[in-house]
Amino acid sequence: MVTLEDVAARAGVTVTTVSRMINGRVPVSAKTRTKIEDAMRALNYRPNELARSLAKQQSNLIGLMVPSAKQYFFAELIQEVEAAVAAQNCQLLLCVSDKELHKERAYYQMLLGDRVRGIIVASYSQGFDKIAHHGAPLFYIERNPRDGTPCALMDSLQGGRLAAEHLIRKECRRLLYLSGNASKNSVSRERYEGFCAVCAENGIDLPVLKEAGWDEFVALDYERTVEELFRDYPETDGILASNDLIAATVLRYALRRGIPVPRKLKIVGYDDTAFAALCPMGLTTIHQPIAEIAACAVDSIIRRAEGEKVPAETVFPVRLVERETT
Repeated sequence: MVTLEDVAARAGVTVTTVSRMINGRVPVSAKTRTKIEDAMRALNYRPNELARSLAKQQSNLIGLMVPSAKQYFFAELIQEVEAAVAAQNCQLLLCVSDKELHKERAYYQMLLGDRVRGIIVASYSQGFDKIAHHGAPLFYIERNPRDGTPCALMDSLQGGRLAAEHLIRKECRRLLYLSGNASKNSVSRERYEGFCAVCAENGIDLPVLKEAGWDEFVALDYERTVEELFRDYPETDGILASNDLIAATVLRYALRRGIPVPRKLKIVGYDDTAFAALCPMGLTTIHQPIAEIAACAVDSIIRRAEGEKVPAETVFPVRLVERETT
Protein backbone atom coordinates (compact mmCIF):
# COMPACT_ATOMS: atom_id res chain seq x y z
CA MET A 1 0.00 0.00 0.00
CA VAL A 2 1.30 3.42 -0.96
CA THR A 3 2.04 5.67 2.03
CA LEU A 4 2.66 9.36 2.64
CA GLU A 5 6.34 8.52 2.94
CA ASP A 6 6.32 7.08 -0.60
CA VAL A 7 4.66 10.22 -1.97
CA ALA A 8 7.10 12.48 -0.11
CA ALA A 9 10.11 10.56 -1.35
CA ARG A 10 8.98 10.67 -4.98
CA ALA A 11 8.11 14.39 -4.77
CA GLY A 12 11.35 15.25 -2.96
CA VAL A 13 9.63 16.92 -0.02
CA THR A 14 9.02 16.08 3.62
CA VAL A 15 6.13 13.96 4.88
CA THR A 16 4.94 17.00 6.84
CA THR A 17 4.67 19.04 3.64
CA VAL A 18 2.59 16.34 1.94
CA SER A 19 0.30 16.09 4.97
CA ARG A 20 -0.16 19.86 5.10
CA MET A 21 -1.10 20.03 1.44
CA ILE A 22 -3.59 17.15 1.62
CA ASN A 23 -5.27 18.45 4.76
CA GLY A 24 -5.18 22.08 3.65
CA ARG A 25 -3.94 23.28 7.03
CA VAL A 26 -1.00 25.31 5.70
CA PRO A 27 -0.62 26.76 2.17
CA VAL A 28 2.13 25.32 -0.04
CA SER A 29 3.64 26.87 -3.14
CA ALA A 30 2.21 26.07 -6.55
CA LYS A 31 5.47 24.39 -7.53
CA THR A 32 5.44 22.13 -4.47
CA ARG A 33 1.75 21.33 -4.91
CA THR A 34 2.38 20.29 -8.53
CA LYS A 35 5.24 17.98 -7.51
CA ILE A 36 3.13 16.32 -4.81
CA GLU A 37 0.10 15.92 -7.07
CA ASP A 38 2.29 14.41 -9.82
CA ALA A 39 3.73 11.96 -7.29
CA MET A 40 0.27 11.01 -6.03
CA ARG A 41 -0.94 10.32 -9.58
CA ALA A 42 2.15 8.32 -10.48
CA LEU A 43 1.80 6.17 -7.34
CA ASN A 44 -1.99 6.01 -7.54
CA TYR A 45 -2.16 7.34 -3.98
CA ARG A 46 -5.60 7.94 -2.44
CA PRO A 47 -5.80 9.99 0.77
CA ASN A 48 -7.56 8.25 3.66
CA GLU A 49 -10.74 10.32 4.09
CA LEU A 50 -11.40 9.01 7.59
CA ALA A 51 -7.90 9.88 8.76
CA ARG A 52 -8.21 13.33 7.24
CA SER A 53 -11.54 13.95 8.97
CA LEU A 54 -10.10 12.84 12.31
CA ALA A 55 -7.16 15.19 11.87
CA LYS A 56 -9.30 18.16 10.84
CA GLN A 57 -12.39 17.32 12.96
CA GLN A 58 -14.24 17.70 9.66
CA SER A 59 -14.40 15.80 6.38
CA ASN A 60 -15.09 16.73 2.78
CA LEU A 61 -18.37 14.82 3.01
CA ILE A 62 -21.80 16.43 2.79
CA GLY A 63 -24.92 14.47 3.72
CA LEU A 64 -28.23 14.57 1.87
CA MET A 65 -31.39 13.05 3.35
CA VAL A 66 -34.41 12.46 1.08
CA PRO A 67 -37.62 10.44 1.59
CA SER A 68 -37.33 8.67 -1.78
CA ALA A 69 -34.84 8.29 -4.60
CA LYS A 70 -37.50 7.06 -7.03
CA GLN A 71 -39.72 10.12 -7.14
CA TYR A 72 -38.69 12.29 -10.09
CA PHE A 73 -38.33 15.50 -8.08
CA PHE A 74 -36.01 13.89 -5.54
CA ALA A 75 -34.08 12.02 -8.24
CA GLU A 76 -33.31 15.32 -9.97
CA LEU A 77 -32.54 16.97 -6.65
CA ILE A 78 -30.01 14.23 -5.82
CA GLN A 79 -28.35 14.70 -9.21
CA GLU A 80 -28.12 18.48 -8.82
CA VAL A 81 -26.89 18.34 -5.22
CA GLU A 82 -24.18 15.85 -6.19
CA ALA A 83 -23.03 18.14 -9.00
CA ALA A 84 -22.91 21.13 -6.64
CA VAL A 85 -21.04 19.08 -4.00
CA ALA A 86 -18.48 17.87 -6.55
CA ALA A 87 -17.91 21.45 -7.73
CA GLN A 88 -16.79 22.22 -4.16
CA ASN A 89 -14.32 19.28 -4.23
CA CYS A 90 -16.48 17.43 -1.73
CA GLN A 91 -18.31 14.11 -1.78
CA LEU A 92 -21.96 13.26 -1.19
CA LEU A 93 -23.38 10.79 1.30
CA LEU A 94 -26.96 9.95 0.31
CA CYS A 95 -29.51 8.75 2.86
CA VAL A 96 -33.01 7.60 1.80
CA SER A 97 -35.28 7.66 4.84
CA ASP A 98 -38.67 6.56 3.48
CA LYS A 99 -39.89 9.30 5.85
CA GLU A 100 -39.37 6.97 8.80
CA LEU A 101 -38.14 8.63 11.99
CA HIS A 102 -36.04 5.66 13.13
CA LYS A 103 -34.15 5.68 9.82
CA GLU A 104 -33.70 9.45 9.96
CA ARG A 105 -32.31 9.14 13.49
CA ALA A 106 -29.87 6.40 12.46
CA TYR A 107 -28.72 8.27 9.35
CA TYR A 108 -28.33 11.50 11.29
CA GLN A 109 -26.08 9.83 13.85
CA MET A 110 -24.08 8.13 11.08
CA LEU A 111 -23.49 11.44 9.31
CA LEU A 112 -22.37 13.09 12.53
CA GLY A 113 -19.99 10.17 13.11
CA ASP A 114 -18.49 10.74 9.67
CA ARG A 115 -17.83 14.38 10.65
CA VAL A 116 -19.68 15.70 7.62
CA ARG A 117 -19.39 19.37 6.81
CA GLY A 118 -23.15 19.60 6.95
CA ILE A 119 -26.43 17.86 6.24
CA ILE A 120 -29.02 18.84 3.63
CA VAL A 121 -32.47 17.64 4.67
CA ALA A 122 -35.02 17.45 1.86
CA SER A 123 -37.59 15.65 3.97
CA TYR A 124 -38.12 14.96 7.61
CA SER A 125 -40.79 13.33 9.73
CA GLN A 126 -42.77 15.11 12.39
CA GLY A 127 -40.11 14.24 14.98
CA PHE A 128 -36.90 15.04 13.10
CA ASP A 129 -36.43 18.47 14.65
CA LYS A 130 -36.31 16.81 18.09
CA ILE A 131 -33.36 14.59 17.17
CA ALA A 132 -31.41 17.17 15.15
CA HIS A 133 -29.34 18.89 17.81
CA HIS A 134 -27.19 20.87 15.39
CA GLY A 135 -24.05 18.75 15.70
CA ALA A 136 -23.30 19.79 12.11
CA PRO A 137 -24.62 22.62 9.93
CA LEU A 138 -28.12 21.79 8.68
CA PHE A 139 -29.97 23.06 5.64
CA TYR A 140 -33.63 22.29 4.95
CA ILE A 141 -35.24 22.15 1.52
CA GLU A 142 -38.98 22.87 1.37
CA ARG A 143 -39.24 22.93 5.16
CA ASN A 144 -38.98 25.96 7.43
CA PRO A 145 -38.04 24.86 10.97
CA ARG A 146 -38.53 28.47 12.19
CA ASP A 147 -35.59 28.20 14.56
CA GLY A 148 -33.09 30.11 12.42
CA THR A 149 -31.75 27.02 10.63
CA PRO A 150 -31.17 28.00 6.97
CA CYS A 151 -33.72 26.72 4.48
CA ALA A 152 -34.72 27.02 0.83
CA LEU A 153 -38.40 27.36 0.04
CA MET A 154 -40.25 27.56 -3.24
CA ASP A 155 -43.13 29.99 -3.56
CA SER A 156 -45.79 27.31 -3.15
CA LEU A 157 -48.60 29.79 -2.65
CA GLN A 158 -47.75 31.42 -5.96
CA GLY A 159 -47.50 28.00 -7.62
CA GLY A 160 -51.09 27.24 -6.67
CA ARG A 161 -52.20 30.67 -7.85
CA LEU A 162 -50.46 30.31 -11.22
CA ALA A 163 -52.14 26.96 -11.83
CA ALA A 164 -55.61 28.24 -10.93
CA GLU A 165 -55.23 31.40 -13.01
CA HIS A 166 -54.16 29.34 -16.00
CA LEU A 167 -57.00 26.81 -15.71
CA ILE A 168 -59.62 29.54 -15.22
CA ARG A 169 -58.21 31.42 -18.20
CA LYS A 170 -58.72 28.19 -20.16
CA GLU A 171 -62.41 28.27 -19.11
CA CYS A 172 -62.26 25.53 -16.44
CA ARG A 173 -64.88 25.96 -13.74
CA ARG A 174 -64.95 22.67 -11.81
CA LEU A 175 -61.48 22.41 -10.38
CA LEU A 176 -59.77 19.78 -8.28
CA TYR A 177 -56.43 19.62 -6.46
CA LEU A 178 -54.92 16.12 -6.33
CA SER A 179 -52.21 15.89 -3.70
CA GLY A 180 -50.27 13.61 -1.43
CA ASN A 181 -51.48 14.34 2.10
CA ALA A 182 -51.98 18.09 1.87
CA SER A 183 -53.45 18.19 5.37
CA LYS A 184 -50.04 17.30 6.89
CA ASN A 185 -47.68 18.70 4.26
CA SER A 186 -47.24 22.47 4.62
CA VAL A 187 -45.88 22.86 1.08
CA SER A 188 -48.83 21.06 -0.51
CA ARG A 189 -51.23 22.92 1.75
CA GLU A 190 -49.84 26.29 0.62
CA ARG A 191 -50.32 25.30 -3.02
CA TYR A 192 -53.93 24.43 -2.27
CA GLU A 193 -54.42 27.73 -0.44
CA GLY A 194 -53.15 29.65 -3.47
CA PHE A 195 -55.36 27.54 -5.73
CA CYS A 196 -58.41 28.30 -3.57
CA ALA A 197 -57.64 32.01 -3.29
CA VAL A 198 -57.77 32.54 -7.05
CA CYS A 199 -61.04 30.62 -7.30
CA ALA A 200 -62.55 32.83 -4.61
CA GLU A 201 -61.30 35.96 -6.36
CA ASN A 202 -63.00 34.82 -9.57
CA GLY A 203 -66.31 33.75 -8.02
CA ILE A 204 -65.71 30.07 -8.75
CA ASP A 205 -66.57 27.24 -6.36
CA LEU A 206 -63.63 26.23 -4.19
CA PRO A 207 -61.72 23.32 -5.73
CA VAL A 208 -62.16 19.80 -4.41
CA LEU A 209 -59.18 18.47 -2.44
CA LYS A 210 -58.36 14.83 -3.20
CA GLU A 211 -55.46 13.26 -1.29
CA ALA A 212 -53.33 10.26 -2.24
CA GLY A 213 -51.71 8.08 0.40
CA TRP A 214 -48.08 7.77 1.44
CA ASP A 215 -48.09 4.16 0.23
CA GLU A 216 -48.93 5.41 -3.26
CA PHE A 217 -46.10 7.96 -3.08
CA VAL A 218 -43.60 5.25 -2.14
CA ALA A 219 -44.88 2.79 -4.77
CA LEU A 220 -45.14 5.47 -7.50
CA ASP A 221 -48.64 4.15 -8.16
CA TYR A 222 -51.58 6.55 -7.94
CA GLU A 223 -54.05 4.49 -9.96
CA ARG A 224 -56.39 3.83 -7.01
CA THR A 225 -56.79 7.49 -6.11
CA VAL A 226 -57.17 8.56 -9.75
CA GLU A 227 -59.91 5.99 -10.30
CA GLU A 228 -61.73 7.30 -7.23
CA LEU A 229 -61.35 10.84 -8.53
CA PHE A 230 -63.08 10.13 -11.83
CA ARG A 231 -65.76 8.05 -10.10
CA ASP A 232 -66.60 10.65 -7.45
CA TYR A 233 -66.04 13.87 -9.43
CA PRO A 234 -66.86 13.08 -13.08
CA GLU A 235 -67.66 16.71 -13.91
CA THR A 236 -64.15 17.93 -13.08
CA ASP A 237 -62.70 19.89 -15.99
CA GLY A 238 -59.43 21.19 -14.50
CA ILE A 239 -56.93 19.40 -12.25
CA LEU A 240 -53.77 20.53 -10.48
CA ALA A 241 -51.64 17.58 -9.37
CA SER A 242 -48.94 18.00 -6.73
CA ASN A 243 -46.27 16.34 -8.86
CA ASP A 244 -45.74 15.42 -12.49
CA LEU A 245 -46.15 11.69 -11.94
CA ILE A 246 -49.63 12.15 -10.47
CA ALA A 247 -50.51 14.41 -13.39
CA ALA A 248 -49.24 11.76 -15.84
CA THR A 249 -51.36 9.13 -14.10
CA VAL A 250 -54.44 11.34 -14.52
CA LEU A 251 -53.54 11.88 -18.18
CA ARG A 252 -53.09 8.17 -18.84
CA TYR A 253 -56.40 7.31 -17.15
CA ALA A 254 -58.24 9.99 -19.14
CA LEU A 255 -56.79 8.84 -22.45
CA ARG A 256 -57.69 5.21 -21.71
CA ARG A 257 -61.30 6.23 -20.95
CA GLY A 258 -61.62 8.37 -24.06
CA ILE A 259 -61.79 11.68 -22.15
CA PRO A 260 -60.51 14.36 -24.53
CA VAL A 261 -57.47 16.22 -23.12
CA PRO A 262 -57.32 19.19 -23.17
CA ARG A 263 -60.74 19.81 -24.77
CA LYS A 264 -62.82 18.48 -21.85
CA LEU A 265 -60.18 18.02 -19.17
CA LYS A 266 -57.14 20.16 -18.55
CA ILE A 267 -54.26 18.95 -16.37
CA VAL A 268 -51.45 20.85 -14.65
CA GLY A 269 -48.57 19.04 -12.97
CA TYR A 270 -45.96 20.28 -10.55
CA ASP A 271 -42.12 20.32 -10.51
CA ASP A 272 -41.37 20.37 -14.29
CA THR A 273 -39.01 17.41 -14.07
CA ALA A 274 -37.61 16.01 -17.32
CA PHE A 275 -40.44 13.49 -17.16
CA ALA A 276 -43.04 16.22 -17.83
CA ALA A 277 -41.99 16.70 -21.45
CA LEU A 278 -41.76 12.94 -22.16
CA CYS A 279 -45.40 12.01 -21.56
CA PRO A 280 -47.68 11.00 -24.47
CA MET A 281 -48.83 14.61 -24.26
CA GLY A 282 -46.42 17.15 -22.81
CA LEU A 283 -47.56 18.18 -19.33
CA THR A 284 -48.36 21.75 -18.50
CA THR A 285 -46.66 22.11 -15.13
CA ILE A 286 -45.28 24.44 -12.50
CA HIS A 287 -41.51 24.74 -12.84
CA GLN A 288 -39.38 24.56 -9.70
CA PRO A 289 -35.71 25.66 -9.97
CA ILE A 290 -34.16 22.45 -8.65
CA ALA A 291 -30.58 23.21 -9.77
CA GLU A 292 -30.61 26.65 -8.14
CA ILE A 293 -31.99 25.23 -4.90
CA ALA A 294 -29.31 22.52 -4.81
CA ALA A 295 -26.56 25.09 -5.37
CA CYS A 296 -27.98 27.30 -2.62
CA ALA A 297 -28.06 24.38 -0.17
CA VAL A 298 -24.47 23.32 -0.81
CA ASP A 299 -23.19 26.90 -0.74
CA SER A 300 -24.90 27.44 2.62
CA ILE A 301 -23.31 24.28 4.09
CA ILE A 302 -19.83 25.23 2.87
CA ARG A 303 -20.07 28.81 4.12
CA ARG A 304 -21.44 27.81 7.53
CA ALA A 305 -18.76 25.16 7.93
CA GLU A 306 -16.23 27.96 7.42
CA GLY A 307 -17.90 30.12 10.06
CA GLU A 308 -19.79 32.49 7.77
CA LYS A 309 -23.33 33.68 8.31
CA VAL A 310 -25.96 32.83 5.69
CA PRO A 311 -29.59 33.88 5.19
CA ALA A 312 -32.05 31.98 7.35
CA GLU A 313 -34.57 31.69 4.52
CA THR A 314 -34.30 31.84 0.73
CA VAL A 315 -37.51 31.77 -1.30
CA PHE A 316 -37.30 30.79 -4.97
CA PRO A 317 -39.94 31.86 -7.51
CA VAL A 318 -41.85 29.33 -9.60
CA ARG A 319 -43.37 29.67 -13.06
CA LEU A 320 -45.92 27.92 -15.21
CA VAL A 321 -44.74 26.03 -18.31
CA GLU A 322 -47.58 25.49 -20.78
CA ARG A 323 -47.61 22.33 -22.87
CA GLU A 324 -50.25 20.11 -24.49
CA THR A 325 -52.43 19.15 -21.50
CA THR A 326 -54.02 22.60 -21.25
